[in-house]
Amino acid sequence: MGPKRAVVSLLVVAAVVGLAIWLSGPGLGPSDGKKLAPLFAAPAFAYPDQHGQTVTLETMKGKVWVANFIYTTCRTMCPLLTAKMVQLQRRLDGADVRFVSFSVDPEHDTPAVMAEYAKRWRAEETRWLLLSTGPQTLPLTAQGFKIAAEKNDGGDAGDAIFHTSRFLLVDAEGLVRGVYDSEDREQFKALADDVLTLSKQKPAALAHGKVDAEALYHELSCAGCHERSELAPPLRGLNGKRRDIGNAQLVNADAAYVRESILVPDAKRVAGYSVRMPTYAGLLDDAQLDALVKWVLARPDDGSAAAADATLETDPVCGMAVRAAPDSIQATHEGHTYYFCSPGCRERFVAHPGAFIK
Repeated sequence: MGPKRAVVSLLVVAAVVGLAIWLSGPGLGPSDGKKLAPLFAAPAFAYPDQHGQTVTLETMKGKVWVANFIYTTCRTMCPLLTAKMVQLQRRLDGADVRFVSFSVDPEHDTPAVMAEYAKRWRAEETRWLLLSTGPQTLPLTAQGFKIAAEKNDGGDAGDAIFHTSRFLLVDAEGLVRGVYDSEDREQFKALADDVLTLSKQKPAALAHGKVDAEALYHELSCAGCHERSELAPPLRGLNGKRRDIGNAQLVNADAAYVRESILVPDAKRVAGYSVRMPTYAGLLDDAQLDALVKWVLARPDDGSAAAADATLETDPVCGMAVRAAPDSIQATHEGHTYYFCSPGCRERFVAHPGAFIK
């Protein structure tokens, strides 16, 4: 992709992000006015969770809860949002609160699909409710929460559905008390603190002692992305490998690289992967971090490591560099295979291939 196209692509992405933020409503963070003052009433809803049990605004009364909005086939923002939700759950281990993820893809995300999604990310978390929504009721729910959730029918952005990346904090009476930008580290930290303030609780103390790195890997839901090579580079056979981070740069996968990737994930991202990873800075102590780095580097290759070495192609719709691998999103047109960053880009290409083939 040439420099001009790269700049245009970045401008388009910036415009889309700006539009999504604008659609999400005004800044309603906890620092606006009196801290944790009620902002507005959460809307009424009635949706089945991943177990098939109906969850309503009334059934949530009496509990402080945190809400976000995702869909299970998303390969861009949603894995990061889900990782953040799991990270928040870990920060609040032992607190009697609830975590609610509303699907913004009612046609696909059935309770069974949501159950599989929960199992992949944090199966043991009993406080997490993943709700299947309805085509007619989702717009009302989004409007009531003052957030964006609508299909992307045009433009160059990869997401098939526009939706907010914000988290909302709801009190035991059903009043929204804070809206937090999940991309802002300070706001995300404030969210955990504010949950405890509203619920008048403290999280259970973390046990100290010998670190079980493998258990920690799963508790942090690293497997949610890294065990799926279409989402993130596999963490197998990594020690001593050289990783392509784009712009003709290669880095050695050693202890320093793994440590930096855990603390500053965007510093040296493997080229061809659009999913972003949350930072675990402040969540892990030195002993946990050292143990996790050592365990990751010691994992033997099971054949999946080659996925990160796949040839890079350019998504003809958005211009993003993507992996040309069997598990990549792809479509064939007139005998040629094209690769895409997301289902949204593929759908637009399939509908009008001539508009994107130069």
